Amino acid sequence: MKLIKCLLLTAMTLMAFVQCDDNTNTIGGSIIPPKDKITAETKEYKATSRTIMVNDSILANSSDTYLGQYTDKETGVIFNSSFITQFSCSEDFEFPKEGVIGDSATYTKLRLYFNDFYGDSLNSMSCEVYELDNTLLEGTPYYTNLTPEDFYNEEKTPLAIKTFNVVDFSKHDTLLNSENYSRHIEIVLPNSIGNKFISKYYEKDTEGKQIGKELFANSEVFINEIFKGVYVKCTHGDGTVLKIYRARIDVGFKRFIKSSSGELDSIQSLSAPFYSGKEVLQSNKFSTKGLEKLAEETEHTYIKTPAGLFTEVTLPVIDVMENGDTINSAKISFTRYNQEESLSSTPHNTLLMVRKSNMHRFFLRYELADSKSSYLTSFTSSDNQYIFSNIGELFKLCYKEYIEGIENDPEWESKNPDWNKVVLVPVSTTEDSNKNIVKIVHDIGIGSVKLRGGTSYEIPIQVVTSKFNN
Repeated sequence: MKLIKCLLLTAMTLMAFVQCDDNTNTIGGSIIPPKDKITAETKEYKATSRTIMVNDSILANSSDTYLGQYTDKETGVIFNSSFITQFSCSEDFEFPKEGVIGDSATYTKLRLYFNDFYGDSLNSMSCEVYELDNTLLEGTPYYTNLTPEDFYNEEKTPLAIKTFNVVDFSKHDTLLNSENYSRHIEIVLPNSIGNKFISKYYEKDTEGKQIGKELFANSEVFINEIFKGVYVKCTHGDGTVLKIYRARIDVGFKRFIKSSSGELDSIQSLSAPFYSGKEVLQSNKFSTKGLEKLAEETEHTYIKTPAGLFTEVTLPVIDVMENGDTINSAKISFTRYNQEESLSSTPHNTLLMVRKSNMHRFFLRYELADSKSSYLTSFTSSDNQYIFSNIGELFKLCYKEYIEGIENDPEWESKNPDWNKVVLVPVSTTEDSNKNIVKIVHDIGIGSVKLRGGTSYEIPIQVVTSKFNN
């Protein structure tokens, strides 16, 4: 009997444990008042877009320059590139102290070094080289629609005319394939330029003291007092554009040196280099014919470089901000149409989304993307898209400016038509050793994308919002 009682007691105890559920997953929600619960949801809004011409908005100052011309077979757009560059010498530059044979240069050559090109390597091209009469000014922004005639006299005879191909048939294949060979176009200049360099260096005052060396002390003095630079323009050929990373002028000369007999009776041939590049100013000049018709197309939008077209986007700021919800995030994607393979159909790797009203300032001040008024993204080839994953802060910033503006001036919106507009701009970025982006500049390489947009397609924006239940 005692055994039965024990079994019954054990069974009752187990039933009690089964009936008591210690799962506390719902406790938190159960003690929050219904009106204080937060609900999140995704809503979709629409943005509109159009193509805008921006020839006067692309800064032309660059470490790279471009030379050549091509006609886009798909669009018929004709692109031509020329450039202005200045030269300098190294800070410790010196001609030999003695022994130079007069001021007679044995050769003066302009070399244009390129690490890439677009188009046909066998295409025959021609260019002309002019000496500058005026210099590029430090601190002055120059854009890709600059007027070269402001810097040189087009009525003067060019210093040189050069016909060339990307592949230099005058050089042996062994040299062209050598790791030590840098591809370049060699242009012979008048020796009067080299003679000027030499004679200026050895110039003396009335007392016989050499004063010319001071003119080679730095780039500013050299450019202003000795040689202001050159303008190089393409005059013939279609289908090839060189990407030039450095130009150099080499001045050849000879001097007497001591032979084994101890006499100055041996001749040594030397060369003095004068460089362009990051150390001095240079500027690209781009001219494009036929862009107007592309900008007028309304069933899509374009982004085209190095000179030409950007995509402008009008954001539905008021619709998004005045729905009473809190914005957690917002995503917008731009889909690229696949284009016919051509010289300019390469999509840009990186796009900057920047407020239209801030675009000029952004590049003039070398600003970085702040994820509020400007954003960066890379091309996603698997989706064929440029995706900006969270532009929520941009909506908040635009709306705040809008509210403050109309409170002070009822006509503020009409006076500031770009307050809710952004522009998609191709850019190149520079990173430090820790992969942090430290510089953003215009991408002036040849590229083009055609995006879904225009009047035929409104671009969806996915906005994640949250709100308290009423």
